[in-house]
Amino acid sequence: MFKSKGKIIRTISLTLAILLCFGCFVPIAYASDSVDTDVENYGALLSEDKEEVPPGRGSIYISNYLAGMTTGSYGSVSVSYQITGVSTMDEIGSPKIEIYENGTLVKTYLYTNTTGMMSYNKIIHSGVITYSGTAGKKYYAYVTFKAGKNGGWDNRTLATNTVTAN
Repeated sequence: MFKSKGKIIRTISLTLAILLCFGCFVPIAYASDSVDTDVENYGALLSEDKEEVPPGRGSIYISNYLAGMTTGSYGSVSVSYQITGVSTMDEIGSPKIEIYENGTLVKTYLYTNTTGMMSYNKIIHSGVITYSGTAGKKYYAYVTFKAGKNGGWDNRTLATNTVTAN
């Protein structure tokens, strides 16, 4: 009897520890667009070219997305990003990340020549891109997000916070 009670307590403790770890993550930038809808038309097509998006959702393909920039050592800066689809997507991720130094574009990362920026047949994709900058300069990035399924897709672009490289 006592062994099973101990297993239950350990299981509950482990579950709470995991929830606490994930609950402490606070995104630097977060986006979840919403469109006013009435309940009867929830998720329906408004017209041939405009789709209605349920409240609190980025699009009919994107549930939410976030990005942030942090500093490293010797002038390096890192862009962390995450996108969540509304279900398993054929493709999901960031096809393009642009790094700006003091307001000037200095580097563009594309998924076609940078591994790990896109995932396939996944619900969530996250990644980190590190740029070797110059200490004392200010940096920010524009992160383009994309999710697609069954030939349809959507994208969103989000600006990160600005940091000064160390």
